[in-house]
Amino acid sequence: MADECIHGFDDGLCAICFPPKEPEPRPVVTAARTRTAGGTRVARPAPRVAGSARAGASLADAPIDPKTLRIYHVTHVDNIAPILGEGAVLADLAGAAPVVDVSAPAAREFRRTAPIDGLDAVVADYVPFLLSTDAHVWNAVRTGTPDPRLAEGAVERQPADHVILVGSVAGAVGARTDTVGAVVVTDADAAAGGVAAASAWPDVLRMLQRLHREEDGARLLAAEFLVHECLPLERVLLIAVGNDRVRDRVRTALDAVGLRTRVAVYPPWFQPTAETDAE
Repeated sequence: MADECIHGFDDGLCAICFPPKEPEPRPVVTAARTRTAGGTRVARPAPRVAGSARAGASLADAPIDPKTLRIYHVTHVDNIAPILGEGAVLADLAGAAPVVDVSAPAAREFRRTAPIDGLDAVVADYVPFLLSTDAHVWNAVRTGTPDPRLAEGAVERQPADHVILVGSVAGAVGARTDTVGAVVVTDADAAAGGVAAASAWPDVLRMLQRLHREEDGARLLAAEFLVHECLPLERVLLIAVGNDRVRDRVRTALDAVGLRTRVAVYPPWFQPTAETDAE
């Protein structure tokens, strides 16, 4: 399969292996000219073509597609077995029991009491996902930079000791688009005070669009996407790993429970970026 995506996505859904076509340049329309009785040439406005884009429209105005918008959950490879045993990635207060905790104990306790604006829920009722593989908190792990949200051991281990479970926004919300709070998106750490949060589906889509369209991308690297209670394993599109050793271990665990989730070795996601400030 020469055209198979090396990142484990379905054909056509990876923007790296299957980049979108460059938009064709608009034809230059030369304004027609006419001659008045006095001999003065006057430019005649070019006719508007039916179906053409409105003035000032750009690709940034196009709505995002929740089916192709990726979300990322980072965990230690030792936690794959209990996740497979549950059949889902569980939220903290839904019974998650990591063998190796990436989160600092104080941060985990704080999320258990941190409310989500407009909902009768706390942050720990949700499974946390990142919106970028270059997110600040994950890059802190990759660079070994201490971060109050992370357990001490998280920044001392090799980044490739972790795995990234990849899903989609559409898969996370499923058929619950009419349920306020089924998913929540925040523009910074969800437990921090004063963050902007969206929990109704139309508002979630609008905030995601704003985060992904911002030129500097700063808020996207700090944002969180939260899924209420759990994300079933059948909605995990891909498990990304940093080397062949971890890939083989994950595949063995998947085979033991009869799952055929894609596993892809993609080292760039596990290497530090130029951005070393872990927010």
